[in-house]
Amino acid sequence: MHTHFHKFLKLSKFIVFITDLLLIHTGFILAYIIKFGTNPPIANFEPYCKLIPVITLSAIILFHVYGLYTISRKSYGDIVFSLILSLLLLQVITVASTFFIRQFAFPRSIFFIAFGVQLVLLSLWRYLVQNVRKYVHGEKKVMIVGEKEAAEKLAKKLISSSRGWFDIKYIITPQKYDEIINHINEVDAIYICSDVDENLKTRLFYDSMKFKKHLFIVPNLRDILLVKSQFVQFDDVPAISVNYPSLTNEDKLIKRLFDVIFSLIGILVTLPLMLIIAILIKITSPGPVIYKQLRVTEKGKKFNVYKFRTMVKDAEKMTGPVLATEDDPRITKVGKILRATRLDELPQLFNVLKGDMSFVGPRPERPYFVEQFEKQYPSYKYRHNVKAGITGLAQVFGKYTTDVDDKLRLDLIYITNYSLWLDIKIILLTLKTIFIKEASSGVKREMELEELLKSLNYNVYSELGITKIDK
Repeated sequence: MHTHFHKFLKLSKFIVFITDLLLIHTGFILAYIIKFGTNPPIANFEPYCKLIPVITLSAIILFHVYGLYTISRKSYGDIVFSLILSLLLLQVITVASTFFIRQFAFPRSIFFIAFGVQLVLLSLWRYLVQNVRKYVHGEKKVMIVGEKEAAEKLAKKLISSSRGWFDIKYIITPQKYDEIINHINEVDAIYICSDVDENLKTRLFYDSMKFKKHLFIVPNLRDILLVKSQFVQFDDVPAISVNYPSLTNEDKLIKRLFDVIFSLIGILVTLPLMLIIAILIKITSPGPVIYKQLRVTEKGKKFNVYKFRTMVKDAEKMTGPVLATEDDPRITKVGKILRATRLDELPQLFNVLKGDMSFVGPRPERPYFVEQFEKQYPSYKYRHNVKAGITGLAQVFGKYTTDVDDKLRLDLIYITNYSLWLDIKIILLTLKTIFIKEASSGVKREMELEELLKSLNYNVYSELGITKIDK
C-alpha cells in the first residue's frame, strides 16, 4: 500500500502541476471575457500573450515556495492562505513585468478580476486534490517510541497538524522494547524520538524494515549531517563523506554581496515607514525609539542588535533576561502591532549592512541564554558557524513557542543545506509568517497530552512505559 501511494503521489503531483497552470491562465482569460466579452480588443489581449512565459514561470516558483505541491498533512485553511499569498504575488510580478516590457495596454482591472477567479478555481481544485489524496493515503496508525516528555511533545504536534492522516495508537518508552515488537503489527508507521539510545534506534531501524513499517526519525546532529553526505570510494572500499556544518568561502562571499545590495535597497524603500514608526513610539511611550540588546552571532562574536522598542522602558530591570509571554503586560500598544507584523525588526537592516547579521540565518540569541543552551544542547555551538539572521528556517517553519531543540534542528538543517535559492525561499516564506499570529506571540501554556486527547474524545489507557490511545 505504501509503494502504491507513492506511485499515485508522483502521478498526482504531475496532474496537479499541469492543472494549476491551466487554471491560472483560465483565470486570466475569464477575466478578459468578464471585462470585454468573448472578443477582447487585440491591443489589450496581446500583452497577456507576451507575458505567458513570465506568468507561468512565476506561478511555478511561487507555488513551489509556498508548499502548494506538497499539500499532504496540511490543513485546508493553510492551503487557501498559501494560495492567496501566491496569487497576490503573482499579480504583483505580472504588473511589474508590464512596465519592464512597456506593455501599458494590459488593463489593471484584469489583475483584480483574475485574482478572484483564480482563487475560486484553485481553491475548489485543491479541495478535491486534498480529499482524494487523503482517501488514497488513509488514516495511518502510528506508534511513537521515546521517553515520556519527548514522546508526548511529538504526539501533541502530530495530533494538531496531521489529524485525518495519522492516528496515534501507542506511545511506548524504549525500555519496553518487547511491547514495541508485540504491537508493531498493529500500526503502519513508527516515529522515533531523538532521545532514543543509538543502539535501540538501530534495532528499531532493522525491525521496522523487517516488518515493512514506514519509519520517521527525529534527527540529531549526526542524522542531519548524514542526509547531506556523499558516497566516495577508496579503491574498492565505499565510504561516506561527511562535511563540517559551515559555509564555504564562496558561499560566504555570495551571501555577503546579497546582504549588502538588498539591505541598501530595503533601507531606502522602508525609510519613510521607519520614520513614521519612530514618531508613533516616541509619542505613545516614554523611552528611546531604538532598543539595543547584546546578542551572539558567528564564531560567538557579540554585537548590539537594533530593534524598534516594543516594551515599556527598562522592561527587564526588575526581572532580568526573560522570554516574552502571551499578552505580556510589558509590551506597549504600538509594540503589539510592531511584533505582530515583524516591523520592529526593520532597524536590523542596518545590522545586515554593517555585517553583524545576514538576512537569513539562525536568530541571534542573548549571551545569557546562549550559555544555558550550550550546556543543555551540545550541538548548539554549531549554529554559530554562520552569521545570525533577521529570519531563518526556524522562524518560517517554527513558532515563537517552538522548543529550543526543535529550532536548533532547523538551524542546523539550514546550515548543512545552504544555497542562495534557499535564502530567497526563506525570505518569501517570511512574508507568510508575518500573518501568522503564533509565529510572533509570546510563550503560552500548552495543554498536557492527556488533557488534549480527552478534549478530542479519545480514550487513554496508560501503564508503566506504555500508553494506548483509542478513538
